[in-house]
Amino acid sequence: MKETTKAFAAKMKLGPHHAIERFGVITSVVTLTFVLLLVSTIISAVGNNRARLDETALYTESFTTSRTELSGSVDGVYTNEEGTRALVLMRFRDSDAGSFSTDAVNYQAFLTGSNEQLNTQPLQTTITGSIVVFGSTGYLGVVLDSDAPFEQQIISLTLRANSELVYQEDAGSALREDLQGDGSFAEFDQWRLFLNPGASGTEEAASLAGARIDPSDLYYELVVAEQEEELHEAMDEQLMEMGAALNRIDEYDGEMNRINVDGVFIEPPEVPLQVDGDAVTGEAADAETESTLALETDWVHPRGYDFDWRSGSVEEGYLDALMPEDETSYVTFLSDKARAEDEENSQFAVNDMEWRLTDGSDLKEYRESGEAMDPLRNIMNNTTQAYQDYYRLKTDYQVDSLSSLLELEVALRSVESAGSVNAGEEALLTY
Repeated sequence: MKETTKAFAAKMKLGPHHAIERFGVITSVVTLTFVLLLVSTIISAVGNNRARLDETALYTESFTTSRTELSGSVDGVYTNEEGTRALVLMRFRDSDAGSFSTDAVNYQAFLTGSNEQLNTQPLQTTITGSIVVFGSTGYLGVVLDSDAPFEQQIISLTLRANSELVYQEDAGSALREDLQGDGSFAEFDQWRLFLNPGASGTEEAASLAGARIDPSDLYYELVVAEQEEELHEAMDEQLMEMGAALNRIDEYDGEMNRINVDGVFIEPPEVPLQVDGDAVTGEAADAETESTLALETDWVHPRGYDFDWRSGSVEEGYLDALMPEDETSYVTFLSDKARAEDEENSQFAVNDMEWRLTDGSDLKEYRESGEAMDPLRNIMNNTTQAYQDYYRLKTDYQVDSLSSLLELEVALRSVESAGSVNAGEEALLTY
């Protein structure tokens, strides 16, 4: 057995005379394993970087101008179907309204290629561009046109405002670290973004398809349409809530004819003018059909509206059909409406409703008479609360929600009249 073991050790070179040779073999195996792991890690990292580059369209989600210190957000990067045109959409914060120019001619853009280490690189396609300002909404954008579909490349976009509407005593003194080496940020009011218009993470926008840039088309698709859809969803919720409140009123009306105390019933009170005859018609949305809910009413709040918003859109416009024929200004129409008061019906006096009983007495007189009249008092209180709930919902719907829909139309009209495009030769400079 011992001889066999020695023979095996000699054959496998496991003896003491082969220690150095064994060490070399082991070292080679370890080194090879390490190299394979390193190569695998590098390949994986490169693949991950490529995947991240392919997916990430926007690397800068906010900005602050270098001299006037106005702040804003970058709302997205949008492209046309062919991937040859991109729009970077930005928005100044609401608190800075009036502090920036609304004329696109007062802005310039500078574009170059970059990498994740912020080192400048040549652009991989030839790019021209223009600047769009959407009136006084606070939105502005840079349109980039490429002679071929955008490559997978991070690009550095610098915006310059050549008209400063705000004075800062120490303008340009608090620059980001990566901008401090560029003297132009202290000299001019600028901000810089990093994006990749060739990434899969961009959103397609139909309004970028045409040869001509239309600020109102862009603004409707990229800003207003989403807000309009959110309003529609909120109004559908309001209609369902109003329908439920009307159902509660009907339920309590039925209880007045069914519940009595010692043969005494409630005489159904007069329905308040603001509620009388109201109905929520149609069906709520489901997986296959859209909502058809609508409010049918004869009474409209003095500051509210009643129109079929489902058959139209903010883009098509509601105001022209709502305004009286002798009214020439929608501004005046909306202003008068917002201040309107109906003196006769300005208050919903549900607590003033009369609650008579079939024996001729007043139910309100029994409030302190113990528990005997509780069944009837509960009906009175529940009905009163249902009326109040319904009136509140109806007011929110007619005054707030429908007015908000019209405000979106007003904003879109303002972009139509005041939106501007700077497509001059020096609107976008590349380097």
